[in-house]
Amino acid sequence: MSSTNIPQDILAMSVDQAIAELEVQVAKMETGGQTLEELTAIFERGVLLSRHCREQLAKLERKIQLLTADDGGEGAWTDFDASSGRRQDNVPF
Repeated sequence: MSSTNIPQDILAMSVDQAIAELEVQVAKMETGGQTLEELTAIFERGVLLSRHCREQLAKLERKIQLLTADDGGEGAWTDFDASSGRRQDNVPF
C-alpha cells in the first residue's frame, strides 16, 4: 500500500483524527440529500481516510513486532525506520 495518492491534509492526521473525520463522512452519506457527485466525493475521501488508517496501523504493528521479536541474540536493540516500516539494518523481522 502506498501513501502517494493520499492528500497531504489526510497524511498529516493522526489515526484518531482520521477515524473521527471518517465518522463525519459516513454520517453525511447516511443523512441523504446529496447529489451522486457529492456522494462519490464523500465516498472517495472516506476511502482515502480508511487507507491512511490502515497504513498507520500496519506501521505500528510492524514496530511492535520488531520491538517484541526475540532474535536469539545478545539482546541488542535495532532502530526502527518509521517511514519505511523496517528495521534500519534492513533485516526482516
